[in-house]
Amino acid sequence: MFKRVLIGALVSTAFAMPAMAEVSISGSAEMDFFYRTNQANGSGATTDGAFGQEIAIIVNIDGKDKLDSGDVLKWRLAQKVATDSRYDSFGQREAWIGYQGTWGEARFGNQFSNQYLQLDWPYGAQGVGNLWADFGAQNVQYARAISYFSPSFGGFAFQAQYDLGTGTSDANAYEITANYANGGFRMDAGFSESKNSATMSSEAFVFGGSKWGSSGSFSNNPDAKPADLVGDNKARAYNLGAIYKFESGFDLAAGVKRNEWSGDVNNAIHAGNGKTTVDQYLVRAGYTTGKHNMNLGFQRVEDSKTDGANADGANADDGINVVNAQYNYSLSKNSTAFVQVRHHMFDNANKHSVMHGSWQLDGSAGSGKDTSTRILVGTWTGF
Repeated sequence: MFKRVLIGALVSTAFAMPAMAEVSISGSAEMDFFYRTNQANGSGATTDGAFGQEIAIIVNIDGKDKLDSGDVLKWRLAQKVATDSRYDSFGQREAWIGYQGTWGEARFGNQFSNQYLQLDWPYGAQGVGNLWADFGAQNVQYARAISYFSPSFGGFAFQAQYDLGTGTSDANAYEITANYANGGFRMDAGFSESKNSATMSSEAFVFGGSKWGSSGSFSNNPDAKPADLVGDNKARAYNLGAIYKFESGFDLAAGVKRNEWSGDVNNAIHAGNGKTTVDQYLVRAGYTTGKHNMNLGFQRVEDSKTDGANADGANADDGINVVNAQYNYSLSKNSTAFVQVRHHMFDNANKHSVMHGSWQLDGSAGSGKDTSTRILVGTWTGF
């Protein structure tokens, strides 16, 4: 009798349990082994070339639940692990909750900048991203973001993001991005403006602090500013790009980007309260046949200008030309092996534009050498 009652209770409990929300795990694992010339030692002097490696493992945990209204509640918790000095706490990469319906999608929480993602892929692919996406006046992340993603209107869609900031009044960071796709053609555009952050530099990720993945403070509350930030600062980024994929296997991509910094800004960009601008241009071509994919790209970082004039003296002619080539071979449906060559050519051997981090230029010391080269082999697998 007890067994029958127990079994009956277990069966009724099982049928009474609510359906579980859908949860999935995805991500990627990348291994890069490379050799770089003209490296900087601890004192900033030039040394010989050096070998290096980077392991990047990304884990995304996604969940979604269909609501009685027909809309979907969704969330993501993401982390980049096993990578030196980056993302040292789970959820620092992404941690947000969203709601999706025929009206579009809204997300709340720690999110990537949509402008950064637009620059990073596909325009920053194949070795272009170190100067196209990781350098500039745009943000990488917003820790306190409210984002809206529109549905597609005949191939056109737009996205808007706003950061709530850390001050007691309105924040000072927002962006608008848009894209259009029709057949093999795609066009992307974006604009962002950020003000009153704790730091503001030419390295996009340093904009919000010393750690990759950190967000800016974006506060107009004077009490929330650090002591060395006396006045206001501002950064703006504009980008426009287009891609066309031909049925023959060829694809072409081109983009333009403008970076602007003004106000009480890090001296690595300029001294004083004027406005410094840096324009960038990108062209890239690729061809895919079977398991093989070849790419060749060129980008130009123009001379920086402060208040409309080029710098004088040792800081003049600080533009950069970059040539990159990459060959990819498909190892399976999920894995790819690749060889990449990236070559920087500096207009001024001692001045590398407004970039004050050698990592942006593949570790180049910038002391008397007018080129730096990185040769890389690696594998990437998605799961």
